[in-house]
Parts: sequence; C-alpha cells; structure tokens
Amino acid sequence: MFSVQALQAEGVTIFAAASLREATEALSEQYHALTDEQPVLVFASTSTVARQVSQGAPADVALLADQDWADWLIGQGVVSESTPFAGNRLVLVSASTHSLRQVTDLTDVLGGRVLAMAQAEAVPAGRYGKAALEYSGLWEELSPQIVQAANVRAALRFVERGEAPFGIGYASDLVALPDLHEVYSFAPDSHPPIVYVAAQTTPEGAEFMTFLQSDSAQEILQTWGFSPAPDQR
Repeated sequence: MFSVQALQAEGVTIFAAASLREATEALSEQYHALTDEQPVLVFASTSTVARQVSQGAPADVALLADQDWADWLIGQGVVSESTPFAGNRLVLVSASTHSLRQVTDLTDVLGGRVLAMAQAEAVPAGRYGKAALEYSGLWEELSPQIVQAANVRAALRFVERGEAPFGIGYASDLVALPDLHEVYSFAPDSHPPIVYVAAQTTPEGAEFMTFLQSDSAQEILQTWGFSPAPDQR
C-alpha cells in the first residue's frame, strides 16, 4: 500500500495531445513551483491518448485537442465531463516566409510535391485540415499528394526536414517550431471549432484541473500560441 507521501512524490500523471507538448511542460513547471508536486507527462496524438485512457492507462488528467474525443470518453463511461481550456488557429506552414493570398493558390505552388498533415480520420488536426481543404474545394484534387502522419508534430517534421514544402498545423506549433512560418490562416468557419478540453480521470487530477483554469496557466498557454477557449472569450 502506498503512503500519502509516496503518492504526492509520484505526482499527478497527465496524458496530453502532441500539439500541447511545450505548453504542458511549461504548465508542469509552474504547477510544480506552486504545489511542490512534479507531474508525470505522457504525449501522443489525441486519438491515442483517448484510447489509452479508455483502456486503463494510469492518467489522472487527459488533455485533448478535440471535443469529439472527450465526448467519446464520456460515452465510454471513463470520465463524467470535460472542460474547455484553450483554443487555436489552423494554419498552412512552410519553411519559406512567403505567404499565400488565397488557399486555392496552394495547387499551383505545390506543383507535384507533397502536403504534410496529421491523419485525417483519427487525429484532430488532420480532421480540421481535411475539413478546411474540402471547404476550399481542394481535398479531392490534393489528396493523392497528401502525406498523413501519426500526429500534427510528426507531420510538421516533414516540413522542417524539407521533405514537404507545406504542412497543415496549429498557430501554436509555430511558437514551438520557430524555423517554420505561417503562410496562410484558414478561416474559422472552414473547419470545426478548435477546442482543447481537459478530462479528469481520477480524484488525484482535481487540483491540476483547477490550476488549468487559473490566470497563470492561461498566460502560459497564450505564451505558447494558444487562444482562450471559445467559452472564455
């Protein structure tokens, strides 16, 4: 049987979406400074985090980049509710600093090269990206040239390495990946709302959930390129 001291030393365990890596690490350090408790952090795509949590992974809090996956966890009976804590913008990125006047120009500038994005059927960033391309009438035309990765950060690594001239990611990714640049911002109404939600899976996660809504936590998130959650605007 664990002692109270041992449980406190172990710290709250947070499973988080890959796009939240740097922000969550910064949040973890602030939480440690405030509570003397060092969180344990695990990162993967939102879909992987949700599935792992549903299968009993030892998470106290799950941070997801998609309301649908949080609703799925609620439907599975794993959590009772979820709380929005941040938003984001969907952007087209490149290692080049030039910008596109309109997204339909992407066909010409891409040529026969590939476009990198997260998996469209499983990962939130991919789902948002597919919706935005469909909205612009580009999905069918460009889909043969799209390389889909396990998560948004993996997709943008293709762009960093020069293996893809363009990628679809979040505005916050550009803070964490300074060698990449925003070349186009997709209109908010071209895709489902980007809402980051937190779900508490054990009683041990309650304090971190409260911290996540604090002014200091929200300032950290905004420093890393996130916007307030839609219901916090």
